[in-house]
Amino acid sequence: MILESVITCPKCDTAKLETMPTDACQYFYECTGCGTLLRPKPRDCCVFCSYGSVPCPPIQESNGEPLCCQSSESRMAAEIRPGIHRPDWSVVTKPAARQALIGRDRARAGPAEKWIATLPTSQDLAWRTVLRLFGQFGRPPHLSEIGKEIGHGPEQIRMLVSELQTHDLLRVDHATGTIAYACPFTGAATEHRVELHGHKLNALCAIDALGVGGMYQTDVTVASACRFCTTNIEIRTAQNGKTLSCARPDDAVVWYDLDYNQTAATSCCPSIGFFCSDEHLQQWLAAQTTPREGYRLALDEALEVGRALFEPILATAAAGVTQEGVKAGDFPVGV
Repeated sequence: MILESVITCPKCDTAKLETMPTDACQYFYECTGCGTLLRPKPRDCCVFCSYGSVPCPPIQESNGEPLCCQSSESRMAAEIRPGIHRPDWSVVTKPAARQALIGRDRARAGPAEKWIATLPTSQDLAWRTVLRLFGQFGRPPHLSEIGKEIGHGPEQIRMLVSELQTHDLLRVDHATGTIAYACPFTGAATEHRVELHGHKLNALCAIDALGVGGMYQTDVTVASACRFCTTNIEIRTAQNGKTLSCARPDDAVVWYDLDYNQTAATSCCPSIGFFCSDEHLQQWLAAQTTPREGYRLALDEALEVGRALFEPILATAAAGVTQEGVKAGDFPVGV
């Protein structure tokens, strides 16, 4: 077995001989030349298998076959369109955000199989059009408006949105012919209001609300309330949704619930909320008749989860990020 590999940075071509771990897959590697933080390419288990002269020891022993030790990030991410991966692990710098996303995948196989997938081109176009119109109109779009936008007739649009429903990406209100909800937005009133392009829209949950800015590449204001005491909570983003500008109260937190049953909008989303303090989160958890499974996240950690899930949705290959490498300093570590 070979235990050393020359890892070459795809950004600056710096090459360095490194000793590989024998009992684990190394997911991160910081280039000693330019500081780029490397992550595995899709379907690779580690950075050595992506950028090294020799694959990692577990792969050597398996004769190149996929491993159960393949990194959780690699297993979860899907290329939803060329060069765009969801979740986008390049924006996740905080351990708590990483654990919440991995925990979500492990606890809720249903959502992972539905959401993290590569859609046919026609479905992908319809999905992005629904969300673009939601943001443009400040309301749920009508099926006829979606069809007009992409040049499809009523029957084609009904078929496309029906297919998107099977992925739990949206739901149609057949009585009105409009989109009832399309994550992260809903036509129904919720406690999470997002100001986007002069419109105030309802978000399905706290994580969805925080992911809106990154998805539309603009800054937003989120207005919500503590789930326990109803204290007003206001959050503003900066750098086109990539970080937090301010939050009131500044010690507010998010509960990221892992429950899932058929649709996120009716199961986990109602329990994913803001709390004005850790104390009120703990009191709310203690008052639940059924113990909740999930993660407590600080606001900057919750923002990373929202960005990882929603930022890729409207991204294109030309404008989106790749999984090859990202400068270690490109994304903020703190608020």
